[in-house]
Amino acid sequence: MNETEVITSRDNANLKLARAVRDSRDLSLIFIEGARLFEEAIRSRLDILHVLISADDSRSVKLAELLSYQPAKLIKVAPRLFDTIADTTNSQGVIALARKPQSDRESLGGGIVVLLHEVNNPANLGAVVRSAEASGASGLITTIGSADAFSPKALRASMGSAFRLPIVERLDLSDAIAWAGGRGLVSTAADVSGKIRYSDVDWNVPRLVIFGSEAHGLEERELASIDEKICIPMESEVESLNLAVSSGIILFEAKRQRIG
Repeated sequence: MNETEVITSRDNANLKLARAVRDSRDLSLIFIEGARLFEEAIRSRLDILHVLISADDSRSVKLAELLSYQPAKLIKVAPRLFDTIADTTNSQGVIALARKPQSDRESLGGGIVVLLHEVNNPANLGAVVRSAEASGASGLITTIGSADAFSPKALRASMGSAFRLPIVERLDLSDAIAWAGGRGLVSTAADVSGKIRYSDVDWNVPRLVIFGSEAHGLEERELASIDEKICIPMESEVESLNLAVSSGIILFEAKRQRIG
């Protein structure tokens, strides 16, 4: 890696770029913070352009040395300034800026494709991305109105899964359902109004599995355009489950059936 001197000015161009990426003002790059996520980015062979480390943190220097497969720019930052670019309260002293992974609908494949409709909590969205990869889903779609799947909070929640799982963002729900139908995927919505138990579904059939937001779920007109509505049976006193929990239950049932 190419190394520079220690940055001591808040107005340095590299720090300005880091803040722009962190705050989603530069959407061509993604903001990767923390030792675990940095290691996942390396393992996933992301195109990392800049690595910013706290100048007095020997651990972050050692982590940066792991990046040997490409000429990323190593930038040492004075500790007092590192906090001005970090997205976490207790930063681990390493931040990487990498090119955003690019996927299109053709890269989603068949099998199980997850769709998140207007899920605007980045932590919940990231957790579903993690479950989707872990359960063997072939890809994930977010609709207009959903959180950025590559925001710092969503990336931390996905714990690196967003680096590898094909993700297509900001589709219109009706367009996504039409695309799925054209590819032979059965549109399947998880909703409290569903009459089919999730465990009674044939998950060997390719499906677009749709989850609505925790705030308002799916509207009746949206549900009307979906092939099947499924539910998770619960005790009567419980109104609903957390999105990450419900998606995990359903996706891992799908995995159980597919692996026999």
